[in-house]
Amino acid sequence: MVIERIRTFCWQNTRNYKTLQTFLYFIKFLRPALPQQFGTEYYRKNSSWDLYPNICSCDIELVEYLNKNNIENKSIFHFGTGSHHIVGLENQKLSKPNEVIGITASVREHQAYVNLYLKERGLMKYYKVIFGDIYTLSDRCLPLLDIVTLFHLGEFYLPEEATFVNHNDESLLELFLDKLNLGGKIFFFTKSFAWEKALCIIQSFEKKGRIEKVEEYKSLLVYTKKADSK
Repeated sequence: MVIERIRTFCWQNTRNYKTLQTFLYFIKFLRPALPQQFGTEYYRKNSSWDLYPNICSCDIELVEYLNKNNIENKSIFHFGTGSHHIVGLENQKLSKPNEVIGITASVREHQAYVNLYLKERGLMKYYKVIFGDIYTLSDRCLPLLDIVTLFHLGEFYLPEEATFVNHNDESLLELFLDKLNLGGKIFFFTKSFAWEKALCIIQSFEKKGRIEKVEEYKSLLVYTKKADSK
C-alpha cells in the first residue's frame, strides 16, 4: 500500500518531466505509460499496466457493476485489459460467464494473458484477448455487442499513426455504437488521463442525439444509444 501511494505521487508529479518519467519507467518503478509519453513502439514493447486502484480503478468498478447488476451471458468488448486481466478472470467465476473480447496494444499485457491461459485452460473459453491497435478495427471484424468499455477513449490515438489505422477517437465511438445491440451500454471512465478530450467527444454525440446517459457508477458513466439514432 505504501509503495502504491509513492508510485501514485511520483506519477502525478513527474508528468511534465519526460526524462525523469522515462528513467523511473526504465528502472521499473513506474510501469504505467501512454504512447504520448514515450512513443508508440516503446509503449507497445515495454508498457504494462498492473492493478493500480488509486490511479486506474475502472476495471475494478466494472467488475463490481457487472456483479451488482447480475450481468451474465452477454457479449462484452473491453478496451485495455491490463496485465492483471481482472475483467476476464472475474468473469470466469460467474454461473453464466459473459463472452468477453479484450484488446491490448501492449506486448507484455498480451503475454500475461498467454501465461494465464497456460495455467488455466478454461480461461480462453469466455475470454479472448486480441493483441492489436483498437483504431485498426473495422465493422467487418466485430460482432454485435451488449456492453462496450471505452475507458481509455482519447488516451491512445496519435495523428501521426493515421496512415496505419482506420479510426480516430470520434469514429471509434461511432464504430462501437453501430455494433451495440439495442439496449446495450457503453462505459466511460471519468478519471481517464484524457477525460477532458473524451468528454468533449461524448458531449458532441449527445448533442447529435446519438447517445444518452443512463446512469453513473462511482467513476464510470454509462450510456446507451438512442433508439431513434442513426
